[in-house]
Amino acid sequence: MNNVKKKNIKIYLIATEPSGDTIGANLIRSLKKKKGRNIKIFGIGGPKMINSGLKKSLFGIDKLSIFGLFEVIPKIFKVLKLLEKTKNDLLRIKPDILITIDSPDFNFRILRKIHKILPQTKKVHYVAPTVWAWRSGRAKYLSKYINKLLTILPFEKRYFSKYNLKTEFVGHPVFELSKKQKSSKRILEKYKINKNYKIVSLLPGSRLSEIKKILPVLNETVNLINKNSNIKIHFLFYILPHLNSYFKKFKFSFPHSIINDKDKYNAFKVSHAAISTSGTAALELSYFKVPTIVIYKLNLFSFFLAKIFVKIKYANILNILENKYIIPEYLQFRCNPYLISNELFKLINNKSHSSKQIHKAQKALGKLKKNRKLPSINVVNELF
Repeated sequence: MNNVKKKNIKIYLIATEPSGDTIGANLIRSLKKKKGRNIKIFGIGGPKMINSGLKKSLFGIDKLSIFGLFEVIPKIFKVLKLLEKTKNDLLRIKPDILITIDSPDFNFRILRKIHKILPQTKKVHYVAPTVWAWRSGRAKYLSKYINKLLTILPFEKRYFSKYNLKTEFVGHPVFELSKKQKSSKRILEKYKINKNYKIVSLLPGSRLSEIKKILPVLNETVNLINKNSNIKIHFLFYILPHLNSYFKKFKFSFPHSIINDKDKYNAFKVSHAAISTSGTAALELSYFKVPTIVIYKLNLFSFFLAKIFVKIKYANILNILENKYIIPEYLQFRCNPYLISNELFKLINNKSHSSKQIHKAQKALGKLKKNRKLPSINVVNELF
């Protein structure tokens, strides 16, 4: 693609989820460091991408904060309208490079729509679809519509290379995170946490459909811990801004605080354990050496579909990498407050048990590194 050799480059990014917003923000910062290029950024992203240099998002990513087939159906016309709006914006801007970040259900449809009408745009998809877990046909599908695929997991390349799709592993975005956080004392003071209390971070998800199912489980889990032990715990909830109004409907009877986005990783630093929905947040907790429990619940209809089509045993990526349980998982029918509270008690009360998890997790995390460069720098080097 000769167009990417120009000094003036128009790049269009599409990220429709909070995790993609973080990845997009890292990429924008690294693109700005590219010397000899005048790069203009357009597209769709959240607050992190906007703060990093995306002047304006075409629409708010909260409009697509849905998950699972059953949850999508009532909003299908809204999604179709956003797809058309995105296509028209791409036709208006005619970017030199389009980078779609994760979100295959939305991004793959965009790629198909603009494949023939924007032939001069170099199309790059960043974060491969999990074809090794389910819907393997997406590998062949994607190969028809993009010029290059950038993966964040080391074993994914073979699933796409067989379709002659240029595929490169660039490293996992978790390594973009700085471990240099603010002092623990500041967090304790800000959130009025008794220094004699244990601290547990609770991350119930980034979508309304997730927290509706997870918050009641967490509430009962905490109540069981408090009922059956004398351990004093302060719980730190990480709730995204667009979910705050729903979260406030819950009345919790235990010490807790809602941490803001700026304090998320500072909270990890002071946490003795955490409970998280499966995904990016759980991996970040392991990166910060926090003993973690993964929980998840789907709509029953979505769950039974997943049971039929999903081909993997584990949900957490570290468990998948090692092909064994490193991080305990309590999914669907096992997402049970009794089981979860027992595991949480062990992680808080048994130093040997929690240390063993941390040690194994750090070993597995090493497999997600590409080189000593930031993953977003590796991405930029693959673009030009």
